[in-house]
Amino acid sequence: MLSRSSHVCRHGWRAQRVPVEHAARFACSLSAVRGARGSRGTVFSTSTQYRSHSNAAGETQLGRYLKLSGATWGDAIDFNKVQNSGTGTSTWLVELPPEHLNVLRKGDVLESSPFSIGSSRARIQFYPKGDQNSQGGCSLWLLSDKGLGPVRMSLGNVHRDGGSSEFCTLEDVLQDDKVEVKVQCGEAVAEKQMRAAPQKMTEVQQSLQMTGLQLAEWRLYDIAQLSGKMLITSPPFRFHHVLLGDMYLELQMGVPHEGFCTVFFRCRVPTMKLRVGITAGDAFSTSFIARGRSTMTEDLSNNECLKVNLDAPAVHDGDLVIRCLLEEVVSIPSALQHMIPRLNERASWPKRL
Repeated sequence: MLSRSSHVCRHGWRAQRVPVEHAARFACSLSAVRGARGSRGTVFSTSTQYRSHSNAAGETQLGRYLKLSGATWGDAIDFNKVQNSGTGTSTWLVELPPEHLNVLRKGDVLESSPFSIGSSRARIQFYPKGDQNSQGGCSLWLLSDKGLGPVRMSLGNVHRDGGSSEFCTLEDVLQDDKVEVKVQCGEAVAEKQMRAAPQKMTEVQQSLQMTGLQLAEWRLYDIAQLSGKMLITSPPFRFHHVLLGDMYLELQMGVPHEGFCTVFFRCRVPTMKLRVGITAGDAFSTSFIARGRSTMTEDLSNNECLKVNLDAPAVHDGDLVIRCLLEEVVSIPSALQHMIPRLNERASWPKRL
């Protein structure tokens, strides 16, 4: 038997003398409870009363049992501290050698020690194999004790506005068994966004017409008035179900070249993926999977947008018409997926007059 005591062994338990065969049975139970992975790489420790002879010199019966069960021994991951640059950027270097990475599973989180960011205290949560909402990528989140305003997070050379369950693939950011995590928030991000943001036109005549919950037709009047690198956003609309929130179309003038424009699809549910088809006039069309909270840079890099040559024939007759068709719901958050049937059923209930 084991009991709590002020005189403790390595894990806070007092050892009493018991027969070896009883200790062996307890060792099997302990390994089942603790699991082959141990606690942060800690190797189990027993007193000399629990040692028994084995074929390998210096090997305990518990150690032999765990080895046969497939357990591996290794040091705990030694996390570096988060470093503040003094310019509003915090950097955390995570070392992931193969022996540590191979034992991680989906849902396992690596968490930084608390650090100061602005007037707040925060921690970074990094899931190398993804959190429970991930579809295969790694996940990154920031926890803080108060609001931080706009936040820019980075894994290697992948950047996002805020955290995400599908931040990127680990292979894209793992360099020399290390991953560099950066967080930039508050005034530094706001200033950068203001410098990088293209000029927005406030007086753009436009209209949006919906056909069911699958087709949106966005009309921009007098396209000749749009110039430079203006960014125009459509009125909000919703596809598939109202629970999925507002969606938008964005048109960026002057991208990728002068005389062109690029059309983007926007949805704000982080883990949602929708296949949409977008057409501009009768000349340009494309189909792609739109990801929730993707950025303009990511969409251009992944070709998840529609590039339009405004000087090509059959594009516009003075007014530019953009049509967006929902082709497929690829994935939506499981919580919303379970709520939709219940809400649809409630909507069919008789109404009280």
